[in-house]
Amino acid sequence: MLRSVTRDVLQNIDLIVYDMAGTTVQEGGIVYKTLQNAIREDGMQITDEQMHPWHGAKKEAVIEHFARQAGTPEHELEARVVKVGEWFMNAIDDIYFAEASTIDHIDIGLLGYFRQLKAAGIKIGLDTGYPPNIQEGLVKKLGFDKVVDGYISSYQVTEGRPYPYMIHRLMEQLRIEDVNRVAKVGDSARDIEEGRNAGCGLVVGVLSGADDFDTLMSAGADIVCNFVTDLPVPHVRAKTSSMRLPDLS
Repeated sequence: MLRSVTRDVLQNIDLIVYDMAGTTVQEGGIVYKTLQNAIREDGMQITDEQMHPWHGAKKEAVIEHFARQAGTPEHELEARVVKVGEWFMNAIDDIYFAEASTIDHIDIGLLGYFRQLKAAGIKIGLDTGYPPNIQEGLVKKLGFDKVVDGYISSYQVTEGRPYPYMIHRLMEQLRIEDVNRVAKVGDSARDIEEGRNAGCGLVVGVLSGADDFDTLMSAGADIVCNFVTDLPVPHVRAKTSSMRLPDLS
């Protein structure tokens, strides 16, 4: 049973930061399967159970973890991470952007829903563990560039999820002052932990991707719903000036 979602849950939110794979992008877990295959191709043994907790993490961090676990000498570690990372990048690029690709929005009405949120005065950001070129390719392929206000990759900050840096960077870029008026939405425990670490006023788990209800709630989600579009659009708010006079005291 899902935690109750009230009509005004987004009423005091100025920015929603959404994860991509499994949250706004329907891709059937391909990114994780492909990364797992890349690691296996390099001779490392990795089970589905071992891979699952790494959903939402920066890809190099995942590769490095399993390379260390496999006993890779320190002086060979960087080269091995680069090698596996390149295999992954080439494979995911083919799968995501081939003519026969089935990558799509998580919900048929997603772009319309985003437009309603923007009309209600809410800015929209995307954050991801994808490398920047993959993220940008998906943003353009799926038309997100026409509706979102900003997007960022974990490769553009010091650390990816569960660190809070992507959320804070988006706040800076989009001129959002109060983290209590920011919502984080994602399908993995790492998304939830990222939102909590950032101090977001609302952290939402969705069941359209990696983790189940209990896992998301245990990670600290305020509410859990099936899809991002289940969150009710708030009433349109009156526009107010965001300019503030500098403190000269």
